[in-house]
Amino acid sequence: MTMQENKNYKTKRGAVNVWLVAFVAILVASLLSWFMLNDLATSKTIFNSEINKITNSLEHINDADSSAVSFTSYQDNLINNLSDNTQSQFGSVNNAINDANTQISQTQTNLAVVNTQVNNLQTQANALQTQTGSLQAQTSTLATQSTQLNTQLTTVSQTASSTQTALAKLTASVASLPSGLQITPSVSSGAITLSINSSVAQTVAFDIEFRPTTDMPQLATMDASLAALYTAPPVVLTAGAPVRGDYTLYWNTPDSLYHLGTINFLTMGTSLVSGLNTKTISYVTSGSYQILITPEYMTGTSTGSW
Repeated sequence: MTMQENKNYKTKRGAVNVWLVAFVAILVASLLSWFMLNDLATSKTIFNSEINKITNSLEHINDADSSAVSFTSYQDNLINNLSDNTQSQFGSVNNAINDANTQISQTQTNLAVVNTQVNNLQTQANALQTQTGSLQAQTSTLATQSTQLNTQLTTVSQTASSTQTALAKLTASVASLPSGLQITPSVSSGAITLSINSSVAQTVAFDIEFRPTTDMPQLATMDASLAALYTAPPVVLTAGAPVRGDYTLYWNTPDSLYHLGTINFLTMGTSLVSGLNTKTISYVTSGSYQILITPEYMTGTSTGSW
């Protein structure tokens, strides 16, 4: 029985505690609500002021946004106009660049032509320089030849003077010789017969030349050729006495040998009387020859022997 009472007491006590907690909670909530309402009531003016500030800021922002939109539109118009102007200027610049490129291309073409002309002029200048050098060399050579010619002319002049003196002496000598000599030669059987008509008595020698009418090759050297000719003379001449022959040789390139040119004989002087004279010259030959006879007028007192 006692235990049951304790249980009911504890139950009642627990219910009182719950209500007490609930009352306290309600009381606290009421106090909080009162304080909050009181605070809200006292701060409403501040809230309105802040809201007004916020509203004003929003209006300023809206105004700034409108201004920004207007400025942006204005800038867009400027950019569009600038773009149009820039594009137009770009077109003008491109046209100017194209014109400049055309002029540059033409200039390059003209420069190429000028370079070609310059190269041609340089080539011509080099050719002229070469010709100038050649002309200078020729001028130098001509100057040397002119000096040599002057020297030769001086020598010729001196020789001419000497020759003139000799001719004067010869003319005087010939003038002192008797004139009127006619010669008619004939050849037969190894003998030359001279029929001479002299207007005065005089002493005359004869130059008798034998020219081969056929080619007469000799040897490869002149000394050997002359030795062979003098050892075995192709022509032996006697004019009162044996007459030595003198040989003229010439070099023949095709066979590299000396060939006989002429054989000359100069006789001793022979006395001629005034009027007709007959002189006989004998000869022996091997080969065929043309014979030429020239009188040689002698000076001095020799009368000859045939």
